[in-house]
Amino acid sequence: MSNTIEFGNLSIEIRETPNEVVYRFVGDVDEHFRQKDVPRIKRANVTFILEEINNFNSCGIREWIYLIRDISDLGNLKFTKCSVTMIDQINMVPDSLGKGQVQSFFAPYYCECGGEVNRLIEVASHIEQLQNKQAPVFNCEKCGKNLEFDALEESYFLFAEGVLPKAS
Repeated sequence: MSNTIEFGNLSIEIRETPNEVVYRFVGDVDEHFRQKDVPRIKRANVTFILEEINNFNSCGIREWIYLIRDISDLGNLKFTKCSVTMIDQINMVPDSLGKGQVQSFFAPYYCECGGEVNRLIEVASHIEQLQNKQAPVFNCEKCGKNLEFDALEESYFLFAEGVLPKAS
C-alpha cells in the first residue's frame, strides 16, 4: 500500500508491507510541515529515506523532532541515504534521530576534474573509519584519482559518536 502526503515544499511517500513501513521524504522541512498529519504506523521496521531532504528551518526541525520521538517507539527506526543537509542537521541537533540508526548517508567530496560530488557511504562497510571520524576513500568516476573529502572530518562525522552501531 502506498500513500503520499504533501506539505507545501515537502512530500512524504509512505509504503507499507507486513514487516516494514518506509517513509520517503522529498523537499524542505519547513513551517509548512505538520508532523501531526503524518500517520504513525507500527511495524517491526521503520525506514526513512532522506536523500532528497534539501533544507530545514527552525519551525521544521521542531516538528521533525516531535515526529521522530513518536515514530522511534513504533519499530526499529533506520535512516537511509541521508542527504548532506540531513547529516548537517543531525550534527547540529542530535535529537533529529531519536532512537534511530543511520545505515547510509551522503558525504561531500571534490575532484579538480569534475568539481563537487556527493558519495553514498554505507555504514556497515566503513564503520571503523566513521567512528574514527575518517572519510572513506573514493575514486573519481571521470579521472580515476582519489576524491578529496570536502568538509572537516571531525565535525562532519560528529554524529557517528552516538548513532552508529558499535564496531566489533
